[in-house]
Amino acid sequence: MGIALRGLLPLFFIALGGTVAAQSRVMADVTARQVHKGKSMRVEKQVFYSSNGNLVVHYTYPQQYYMVTNRLGETSVYQPKAGEVMLVNDRSMSSESELLTIFMSPSYADLGLTRLGFVLAKVEKDGADKVMTYTPTHVDDKAFSRAVVVLREGNPIYCAFYDQSGNVVKKTYYSHYVELPMITFPTLVTQISYDGRGDSIIRREEYRNVRTKDFPKDALFDYKVPADARRVTPFGK
Repeated sequence: MGIALRGLLPLFFIALGGTVAAQSRVMADVTARQVHKGKSMRVEKQVFYSSNGNLVVHYTYPQQYYMVTNRLGETSVYQPKAGEVMLVNDRSMSSESELLTIFMSPSYADLGLTRLGFVLAKVEKDGADKVMTYTPTHVDDKAFSRAVVVLREGNPIYCAFYDQSGNVVKKTYYSHYVELPMITFPTLVTQISYDGRGDSIIRREEYRNVRTKDFPKDALFDYKVPADARRVTPFGK
């Protein structure tokens, strides 16, 4: 379950410039699709983020469950049908890795790369676009040699990660931006990951009904897992 969640949560992330109120909130309906080796999978979810770091994700298809997490990655995953809750303490599950979350922060141009340990190494121009190259600071990190972000009119439209041989291992496209109070957001995000054997995984997330105010009465910003939920690791089913 943990691996599946991490695979479908972030697709890679950016943030909004500007000042954000102390308790700003944002929500959206999301459809996530993944294609790998000719097999496709679709997930429907609602995402609720509060700027105090609390994140609630309500998965509605193909299975209903709730995920509640914070900036530290302290996560509860609750299956209401079974009455079971799985507790995970994993920094990769941090609310800071959610797309909406990072868009609500005051720094967007690096796609959250500096938080991940990258530093800006080079800035170039490609026509009207700005090309920014980042390198990892951790000498023991052998996964990537660099990351490249392309900005158009201040908004990221592309990000690519390269391995030590200079091959692209992951690239992400951001498009269909919308402008709302406190947030400018790409409602279509497509990621292609390569496994080095000529195969790829394609993930796409479509965001609908993105809103920063006029929330419905049943919005789940303050959702709590029931106190009587049975703790399991991992889920029985």
